[in-house]
Amino acid sequence: MKTNKISILSILALTVAFCGCDEDKFLTQVNPNQLTEATFWSSEADANAALTTVYAALQLQSVSGGDLNYEMVKSDLGGTNDWTRHFDYTELSVSDVDGPVERSWAELYIGIFRANQVIRLVPGIEEDDFTDEEKTLIVAQARFLRAFFYFEIAYKFGQGVITTTSTGTDEDIHIPLSTQQEIIDQVIMPDLEFALENLPSADDLDNDDMGRVTWGAAKTLQGKIYLYAQDWDAAAAAFLEVIQSGSYSLVSDPLDNFNHTSKFNSESIFEVPFDGEINAGSTDTQQVDDTPFNTGSESSTMARWFAPYSLAGWQVVMPTYFAHELMLADSVSGSSDRSARYNVNVVGSRDNTIYYYDQPSVLRAEVGRRWGFGESAYIKKYTNWYHQDDEGVEWRTSINFKHMRLADVYLMYAEAVLESTGDIATAIEYIDRVRSRAGVVLLQDYIDANGTIPQLHVSAELYGTRPQVAPTLENIRTHLRMVERPTELCYENTRWRDLVRWDIVQSVMESHLADENIRVGLGPNENRPPLHIAGRIRPDFVNVGVGNYDPETDNYFPIPSIEVQNNQGF
Repeated sequence: MKTNKISILSILALTVAFCGCDEDKFLTQVNPNQLTEATFWSSEADANAALTTVYAALQLQSVSGGDLNYEMVKSDLGGTNDWTRHFDYTELSVSDVDGPVERSWAELYIGIFRANQVIRLVPGIEEDDFTDEEKTLIVAQARFLRAFFYFEIAYKFGQGVITTTSTGTDEDIHIPLSTQQEIIDQVIMPDLEFALENLPSADDLDNDDMGRVTWGAAKTLQGKIYLYAQDWDAAAAAFLEVIQSGSYSLVSDPLDNFNHTSKFNSESIFEVPFDGEINAGSTDTQQVDDTPFNTGSESSTMARWFAPYSLAGWQVVMPTYFAHELMLADSVSGSSDRSARYNVNVVGSRDNTIYYYDQPSVLRAEVGRRWGFGESAYIKKYTNWYHQDDEGVEWRTSINFKHMRLADVYLMYAEAVLESTGDIATAIEYIDRVRSRAGVVLLQDYIDANGTIPQLHVSAELYGTRPQVAPTLENIRTHLRMVERPTELCYENTRWRDLVRWDIVQSVMESHLADENIRVGLGPNENRPPLHIAGRIRPDFVNVGVGNYDPETDNYFPIPSIEVQNNQGF
């Protein structure tokens, strides 16, 4: 890509040299048809068009699309294969010149730059029927979106450049790095306060406005900031406001959160729309530009990253054995059926279900490679398994990506009240709201039966019967961390950040490595339940659970080398 840009610049330079025209006159000539800051920002239509570009930045692949897989595979839920394996990410040795790192930084700052323009220039538009109230609503949306982009910068990179003016001057470009806390204090929280004062509730949106940000999204993001900072009282209060607003409710079927037909449902708080039909796009071998896996922006590439290779995917992210067995532990009382959230999250080789229009047993008979060579399960979530024969040749899906939904708020509220006041009963109540929707045994049912809860994160395959423990604060905390959040929110890009904020990356990876070593000793056996591992034992933790983890360098992506080289403020 750099070579192409240099070539274009060289051609332009040669064109100027061969023109033989007066250089000063050439450089000062104004194109009367070119939009400029002075000519564009003149109407309400201009303001709304500019705001649309800020929303459009949410569709960039590093922000809400397929490139999120690079962060997902760092966690204990993301195993991967050997031929397209993200070694740098799974083994926590990410380079500052790696493409996904550079794209993440650049795409988030695209969103920030666009938001800055709206925030700075919309208030100055002078059009008779463009009211101050209408301007404020547009600015409030842009300020929420800027807060969101900076939240991603703060928790993906751990630090960032604070730029809020978009003037293009050196003072606005060559800026020193700021800490995570400085980003929160100087940009995110002030933007959220403004958004909270001026955004409508979800109940006030018309159907045509579905997808616009709301008060509920701003309050939820504010709650996450408090939660990540372990300000438990403030986090609990924020999440309770969202819950008690009455604007949201859990959908009855979890699949409605991850298909292309149930967009902006009652559980959705902040989601990004995708539509693979808007732009005809291109295949992975014929790009409309030189960007790998280009989709025309309106579509997401996530489905092909997750889907099996033999069904036109790349299966770069696959459930670890821990993740697969954790889903299997999501038991339905009095039945051998899989839970509703198991069925939307993963698929195993022995599952009695329909997957890309066939039973897994039929798919295995057709292609022996499926669920072979250590692949106990594939990811269903955010793939097209429920309505296509395979993923097709194009890197595209029309499934919206949910950054915030009510089930997550319930679990974050349970965590906040547990840590704030030790209120075990309330924590269990909200955990059980999520478990009830999944159709699985409630924690309260376990407690009522024998006064204990099972440690569902412990491998029954490796250790036999799972331990039963008293419902103490510590044990409910462990259940939230190791069972409920990873089961409900797997492959939604929350897990790695959870492990980091809880400061348990090392202990969790070491525990999984110990299990992996036992499993290696047992060897593969496709007839051994519950995982039915065939061919080999996949080594997911051997290179991260032996002391290689360093929170200073591994918790976040590195600042891209190109930014360090070009930013004279560093």
